[in-house]
Parts: sequence; structure tokens; C-alpha cells
Amino acid sequence: MEQFVFSDENVSIGPDGKRLVTMEGEENFHMVRVLRVKTGEKVLATDGLGRTFLCVLKEVRREFSVCEVIDESRDLNASRLKYSIGLAVLKPVSKLEWALEKCTELGARQFLLFYSERSERTNLRIERLRNIAVSAMKQSLQSHFPEIVLAGSLADVVARSADYNVKFVFHEKSDCLLAGGLPHDSDVDKWTVALIGPEGGFTEREVAALAERGYEPRSLGSARLRSETAAVKVASLLSTY
Repeated sequence: MEQFVFSDENVSIGPDGKRLVTMEGEENFHMVRVLRVKTGEKVLATDGLGRTFLCVLKEVRREFSVCEVIDESRDLNASRLKYSIGLAVLKPVSKLEWALEKCTELGARQFLLFYSERSERTNLRIERLRNIAVSAMKQSLQSHFPEIVLAGSLADVVARSADYNVKFVFHEKSDCLLAGGLPHDSDVDKWTVALIGPEGGFTEREVAALAERGYEPRSLGSARLRSETAAVKVASLLSTY
């Protein structure tokens, strides 16, 4: 079943009292022209804020299509744990884009992108990253748009995640595996943040500074992983909640 995105302004009540969702623009084009969804077929429609409708396509026109809502769910396919992936900006940017796509498919709710001491400066197109994330969200039938924040520096990341309940920083010299420090069930409604450094990792000075601010050093095992691979592994572990 395919999934599409709607906003509240696209929802209305029909003459029979049933809720209708109108698909317009690119979403409508993709549904009826690219995927060739036919009248009577079922689709999913999400607002990206946790609400998902199961719909039946009722009417197809050139400019728009009308879907009838037959069921509603909250947080479809979402992990109970709300987690943020803090990832150093990578070069080439395609590595960062790949990590963001896969972590979105695994249910990451937020990305904090930053530059650390070993990062290489590059130009990021945030709108392109958002489009990649939305496409990944739709493909994986997630129900939340991930927030993408260019935090800038590690200090910005610390400030933005000050109220988060569980904080990890991944460092190759840590002897404590992530599995040993995963949040308890009582913490699943609170935010967890996991920081992954650039190629070459965080410096010991950065890890020490983060530890002073409540970030627990963690390891992903003895294998040496690329940053983008580490991000996906972390997301995979956190998504098991």
C-alpha cells in the first residue's frame, strides 16, 4: 500500500458526514499519474505529525483526487522511543544523505547536524535533505516528519538537547556497548540523543567535554565503522523500542 502526505486544510466532511482527504499538486500527480492508483484502491495518508488515515480513492480528476477516510491511527510504525541522531556533517554530502534516508526509514524523529574538530566544511542544501527525509518517511510508512536542524557546532547541539533524558556520544575508545545503556521502558516517552562524529571520530577533548554535560560515552563494538554506517546501526538499535 502506498502512502501520501496531506495537511489539515485538505481534510473536509462530505455530504454523508464522512471525512474526505483531497490530494493536490505533486502528491496527486504521484498517486494517479506515476503509481496509477485506481478508484476503489486503498492508500495511506499521513500528516507527518503522527496521524495516519486509511483511505479509499473515490474520485480522480486532473487537478486533484478525493479519498474517503475509513480508519485512523496514531504513530503508525513509530518506535515508542523518540530519538534524535546527532551526526557530524560528512563529505561528500551523499554519505550524509544516505544516512539520513536510512535513519528516517528506521524511525529517527530528529537530526542534529553539526561540525566538530575533524569535520570538513561543505555546503548543505537543507531543503534537499528535507525532501529526502519525506520520501523515506513515505516509503517506509512512518508517520512523523523528522526535524532536520543544522546545529552548527557541538555547543549548539548541547544547548538544543539540554532537556533530553538520555544522551550518548559514540567513541572508539569507549569500552561500554550501547546495549548496556539503552533507556528503560519508563523513559520511552522522553527524548534520547545519540551523537556520531565525522570520519576519524570525535577527539578525546570533545568526548570529555560532552561527558561533563551528561553524554555517556558508548561503543558499537570492535569493528571500525564509517560514520554513516554507525548512524544507521545506532538508529537500528534504538528503533527496536
